[in-house]
Amino acid sequence: MPTRLLLLLCLTAHVFAREPPEVDCLVVHRKYVHCSWNKQGTPEVNYTFYSRFQPDKFSECSKYLRENNTNTGCEQPYQKGQRFRSFNTKLVHGEQIYQKELQLKTKVKLNPPTNVTVQRGSDSNLWLKWSQDFYKCVESEVRYRVNNRKWENNHVSTAVQDYCVNLPSNNSIYELQVRSRIASDCGESVFWSDWSQPVLWGSNNSTDANRMNNSTSVWTPVLYGLGAFILILLVTMLLHHERIRIIFIPVVPKPSSDLEDWFQFPKGLKESFNYNEHPCPVREYCHVSQSDSEACSVFMPGNESDLSTSCSSSTSTVSTEEEMVSV
Repeated sequence: MPTRLLLLLCLTAHVFAREPPEVDCLVVHRKYVHCSWNKQGTPEVNYTFYSRFQPDKFSECSKYLRENNTNTGCEQPYQKGQRFRSFNTKLVHGEQIYQKELQLKTKVKLNPPTNVTVQRGSDSNLWLKWSQDFYKCVESEVRYRVNNRKWENNHVSTAVQDYCVNLPSNNSIYELQVRSRIASDCGESVFWSDWSQPVLWGSNNSTDANRMNNSTSVWTPVLYGLGAFILILLVTMLLHHERIRIIFIPVVPKPSSDLEDWFQFPKGLKESFNYNEHPCPVREYCHVSQSDSEACSVFMPGNESDLSTSCSSSTSTVSTEEEMVSV
């Protein structure tokens, strides 16, 4: 029985024993070392933090990070090249001391690139440009997407601070971002910076275009009203000077109607259509001697009763000539 009780007490003590805080550190933009010990939650006590790069001496934290008035992290100054040396940490609370050794060579996180711009170049390509400190030791990664579709990631070599998108479409919207990290030539870091703020380019992105659209939307009613006023004014002036004539197209007559009623000919022209010419007889004759009178034949129309009086003069002349022939 005592053995079982002792075993139970040992297990209980192990379960309720306080786990030591885990310290995690990161070099931020090669300016300071950020350490924290609150991954397991906010500590129940305030620890005092000491750190050093070997072989330097320990120094207490100069800037604590707090949560609910409890120390949860620290920012220590950083000097160039220190990350290639071992980094020692120490948390102290009363008689409790927790020490840890870290290697920060690959634990460097840069700030996001700044001055990110995008514009179309003279070569008709889209150029993304940015600025990053220590660019000679920095490699970058660019991602962009078109019309909110899937991102496309592309690697940018060390010391290069621009990226080209070939022949972009004028009818699409391009969204671009860039991030950076320490390149392998300078001791590669496993941490990328956060992505930069996105920049947009395309048909619906230009600030000047937005201003133009806003200006157009304001002036559109004014222009419509001015145009309508000018149109009404012109119509009034034309009506006043009788320069508008309305021509009514007559109704197409029925096939049985007289075409003269449809065409509406002038009176004089219409009377000229009523002119009728009487036929005139045509006769052939020839002068012959008395001896050849029998050899000459004269053509006479078969029906002399149809001759009109208008040709009487011609008829009398021909009759006289016929008498001369008969003699």
